[in-house]
Amino acid sequence: MARSTSILTLIFICSQAFCQRGSPAHNAINAAQDSVAAFSIELEDFVLTAQYRPTHYRNVMQRVEIIQAEEMQLIGVTQLDQALMTLPAVRLEQDPVLGTQVRMRGMSSQNVAVLIDGVPMIGRLDGGIDLSQISLQNVERIEVVEGPMSNLYGNNAAGGVINIITRKSQLNPVSIDAAVQLESIGAQNYQLHGGYKAGKFLFSVAGRYYRYNQYPTDSLRMRDSRVLEDGSNISFAPYPWNPKEQHGASGQLRFDPNEENKLLFKMDFNREKVTDYGSVRRPQYNPYANDGFYTTDRKDVALLYQGEPFEGHYIDYSLGVNQYDRVTELKRYYFETNAFDEDLQTEEQNQFRAVFSKLNYASNLGSKWELVGGFNYQRESGSGDRIIDHTREDSTTVVASEIAFYSEVKYQTTDKLKISASARWILHSTYSNKLTPAIQFKYDFSEQWYLKTGYGQGYRSPSLKELYLEFIDINHHILGNPQLQSETSHDFQLTLGYRPTSGLDFYLNAFRTIVDQRIVLTEFEPGLYTYQNIDQYDVYGFQASVSWQWNSLKGSHHLSQGYWSTGIEEDDIPTHGSIFDMNHSISYAL
Repeated sequence: MARSTSILTLIFICSQAFCQRGSPAHNAINAAQDSVAAFSIELEDFVLTAQYRPTHYRNVMQRVEIIQAEEMQLIGVTQLDQALMTLPAVRLEQDPVLGTQVRMRGMSSQNVAVLIDGVPMIGRLDGGIDLSQISLQNVERIEVVEGPMSNLYGNNAAGGVINIITRKSQLNPVSIDAAVQLESIGAQNYQLHGGYKAGKFLFSVAGRYYRYNQYPTDSLRMRDSRVLEDGSNISFAPYPWNPKEQHGASGQLRFDPNEENKLLFKMDFNREKVTDYGSVRRPQYNPYANDGFYTTDRKDVALLYQGEPFEGHYIDYSLGVNQYDRVTELKRYYFETNAFDEDLQTEEQNQFRAVFSKLNYASNLGSKWELVGGFNYQRESGSGDRIIDHTREDSTTVVASEIAFYSEVKYQTTDKLKISASARWILHSTYSNKLTPAIQFKYDFSEQWYLKTGYGQGYRSPSLKELYLEFIDINHHILGNPQLQSETSHDFQLTLGYRPTSGLDFYLNAFRTIVDQRIVLTEFEPGLYTYQNIDQYDVYGFQASVSWQWNSLKGSHHLSQGYWSTGIEEDDIPTHGSIFDMNHSISYAL
């Protein structure tokens, strides 16, 4: 996929039968923000990800980056990875087969949780979620929180959280959106969305088809070689992009019994097919190529409740069931017969299932105190040809579950200073119990200047792959390690911000994150690899950002400089380095 957000869009058609916007009165909400009646309409000034309940962005303890749907439409992005490229300290890593994974502030994709309406996504390949599989259809906004969010979201959130908020409301009885986007790089994207509102019920459906095929098949089979400094040769593909095809459908039913409560049921289905064309071998005699075909199916069902069943008591409940299937087919293609050899075909299947349940509770205790907390339960099972648990009778199926209780106390000491202290108690089916604390401070020097600082502890439990992988063939010998322990991270942040008007936003952020017991794939004997807890990883740096808007002209300028070091000392492997990112954008709406 093209890495630049300056995508050449040849055709973009968006026809709306009825426009959909939040109430303009939301800008007047200030001290009365705790009134849950305001939350029955999706409001741009409120964020969900960084807090236990919807909170006005000026009062959020952490720093949150928000990408609105209008911004994504303006630059023509259609997938999550393209949208995230506009943010500082976010770096994407692309692989022709594994897809696009994210590094956030120097932390790897294993430590970044990806959520849809607060429900974690499953199906991590090499530790990360393939962001190119996530469509932005029917998305209202994306909320990104950098730094540890393990207290609220648990595992895989030590480095940050990416939460995709879908569109759940409309003002008119009927709404229809259709869009077609064609790009010069060979991408086609077709989308259709429709909604019907009757009284307290809202029903909507959506569908999409995406196809990407930039280069001819013959070009994708080409291989070039390069001579390294030590005299050895390496072979590489000059066009490291593979054709892919995606299609999906979704539907949701929302019921609002009154102004203070809303109930939502939603279903999503997505399929992706990626083709990896191999190089031509033995071209002089009966030439052939080894091709790979990768099919991924995602099915997600969720039940969401948000509201105030009793006056002064806010509840947010999520129940999600996720299914992830990936089939890998390897076939040998002969050019003389233009056919695959049926005797030289292999197929590998991996299946993951997850159940996620979370209950948040919040209540104000007087004018200065607020108590929030809750619990969540998550169970994940996996099966596949290379996942083996020798301790179970059914050795090809592995299971891990976690129960957690968490609580947070907020205290408004003065009109300027707010303090938040929280902790999460984890009960895991495989590992010992764990406590992760966090403390945050926010001080408002004035209506324009503010300071945020805090410490948070995060954790990451080993994935099922790291525990039970058994990948042994002529080219690989990689074994999982059931004795692995969880990673623990310590994060420190300091943010100074300035927001004089609604059209200007400026901040400086300094951070440091230390990861203990980092899980690393190591070579314990020549050619033999396994996962071990042997590393301490340290990353620190700073960020600067300016965003502004003047009438129809809008701009943003981001800069990030980070430094990392590792405790592993091996020949030819660097022990430290730096990461520099910078991006600028200016847009004018006609």
